[in-house]
Amino acid sequence: MTPLSDDLAIIEEQAADWLLVLDEQQISPHDSTHYPQPLNAWLAEDPLHSDVFNNMLELWTLSAQLDDDYVTQQLAQLDAQNATAATDIKPLSKRRAQSWYLAIAATLLLVGLVTFMAPEQPLQQAPVASAKPATVDTVYSEFFQTKVNEHRTITLDDNSQVDLGANSQLAVRYSNTSRELLLYQGEALFSVSKDKQRPFIVRYQNNQVEALGTVFNVRANPASIRVDVLEGRVAVTQQQAIKLTQGQAVEVTQQGKVTRSKAQGEALTMAWQKGYLVYQNAELGNVLSDVSRYSEIKVKLSDQRLAKLTYNGTFLTTEIGDWLNSLEKIYPITVMQKGEEYTLVAN
Repeated sequence: MTPLSDDLAIIEEQAADWLLVLDEQQISPHDSTHYPQPLNAWLAEDPLHSDVFNNMLELWTLSAQLDDDYVTQQLAQLDAQNATAATDIKPLSKRRAQSWYLAIAATLLLVGLVTFMAPEQPLQQAPVASAKPATVDTVYSEFFQTKVNEHRTITLDDNSQVDLGANSQLAVRYSNTSRELLLYQGEALFSVSKDKQRPFIVRYQNNQVEALGTVFNVRANPASIRVDVLEGRVAVTQQQAIKLTQGQAVEVTQQGKVTRSKAQGEALTMAWQKGYLVYQNAELGNVLSDVSRYSEIKVKLSDQRLAKLTYNGTFLTTEIGDWLNSLEKIYPITVMQKGEEYTLVAN
């Protein structure tokens, strides 16, 4: 693949994952007024995102007409044609079958090898004399999400474990050559099983975290990502690769600003699993973003400069209202409350 086709393949994968997100949340992909904010942000990043998403939506709509037996049959035929394709084809649910077929169609269309047809018509080769057989090696994919103040522990296909924090969304795609996870929002602690042949990569916005046999925590904020390494080593990549080892942490903003620090340590990093939120030199705006994942309380800022204030401290997720009121003792602000809505007003 050329670099351009590599980038396009990644965007196609992201578009397919977003369609799965909408399906899991029972949101019609044809009704953009109800799209989640992270999806709208992704679509706005690049005109190509929108174009690819719309193309994927057409394939998704078409694949809804397919029955499971037909999809499994086509997967088996593709497997027979390609020695590197997935060999373990398991019974698929209707939506899982759609997602597999969507990924296959995107891969094949990318190299111009086949024409995607309706279920009553077989897949046909396009007249491309020099085309090489496409590799279709997705062997496991899944989407997970949690509700506000919900925590979930997930064991993946390779026995890696994910502790998914409150109001978080995670898409997983494993293949014969890679393990990719897309964290759309929230926080997760990853305990990675070693597999030198398949890199373990977590993506959030334009950030990539690659690990090999390690334990690390990823907290996705609206404008940044924070990674704490508890064991092993990882590489965090946006504009440059940042290598971290046990006990190290980094926060990277969307603009590429890098702030290194010591990892909070296992007890503090995992505190959110026990209902505690712990922060060291964190921006107040990021803290409030986390708060929204653990409570239905809504918090507004009268001045966005307040979001840049530095916060150090610990509080219980069950006592967020009391914590908000206590901020008056820390900063020159007034906390105004109306029901479940709080407004922080600069004095």
